[in-house]
Amino acid sequence: MNRILMGLCLTLLTACEVGISTPPPNPSDHDEAWLDPVEEDTAQTITDTSEDAPSSDTESDYEDTGEELEPLTDFLQTGPYSVSAESRTASVTNCSNMSYSVYSPSGVTNPTIVVLGHGFARGADVMAGWAEHLSSWGVEILLPTLCHYNVFTGVDHEMNGQNMKELAALHNATDVVYAGHSAGGLAAIIAASQDVNAIGVVGLDTTDTEDVPGVEDYIGLSYASSVRCPAYALIGEPSTCNSNNNGLGLFRMMPDYNAVKITSADHCDFENPTNFVCELSCTNSTVVFGDEEISEAIITLGTAAIISLTGISEDGERIWSEEGLREWIESGLVIRL
Repeated sequence: MNRILMGLCLTLLTACEVGISTPPPNPSDHDEAWLDPVEEDTAQTITDTSEDAPSSDTESDYEDTGEELEPLTDFLQTGPYSVSAESRTASVTNCSNMSYSVYSPSGVTNPTIVVLGHGFARGADVMAGWAEHLSSWGVEILLPTLCHYNVFTGVDHEMNGQNMKELAALHNATDVVYAGHSAGGLAAIIAASQDVNAIGVVGLDTTDTEDVPGVEDYIGLSYASSVRCPAYALIGEPSTCNSNNNGLGLFRMMPDYNAVKITSADHCDFENPTNFVCELSCTNSTVVFGDEEISEAIITLGTAAIISLTGISEDGERIWSEEGLREWIESGLVIRL
């Protein structure tokens, strides 16, 4: 009996070896180690059959959940619109013949209007680069030669602000951003505080009045707290040319503002283009960052601020976010205030 049983077992074992094949492990349950490393052709065939599938489950999930962010728009570059410029004149309060230029993006219907002011004893020419660059991103720029920054006929910051508001009204602006450099930034704040159509303010090294003969000190304090629209401020290193950053206090009076300092930037760096008249008295003697790095940060952030306020692209706000500023902050070029 034992011999018979042993014979049957041997017969069954032989049948299993020659007639029954054991399937390989299920690749869905194990890693790819089940593939025989010697059988290169088989492995390549399996890889080829998955060409249309995502390269990995991780990448597929990342895309499906919408976590992948698009690269930020490079606002340092010229925008997608060609720009036309036209010289005009307007009659405003206490200035019957104010000259100004209109920079318009071609093909844009009813673009948002930005009124851009130059600094004290300067002129529209040192802001023309800003006007052309900003307009190429889809906004219409009104760039006046402000009437009341004349050392011979008198200085009236409040009237300049009123004139900027009146200029926007002459163009039937229902949404308007006021922006400016130095005292032009002060005029922009005054205009925005009085205009219900203001949707934003951008200050480029803005200054308030201080220790100027014949001019009341700290005029901006009477207006800044009345600004209810969002505001952005870019400032340089403190100096006599920017009244030791006294314009920053005006933005801190506003309920919704973002402010940064550009390390090593002097007052002239916020003009575009600047000239030797400014550089003779306002250039920093020592710098940590070069002119190119400073200029790139100012143009990018200034443009992004305008874009954020006008709603043209969400990238404007993204660039001013913690993530958008991260590399500049880590390098020390930008300091959030």
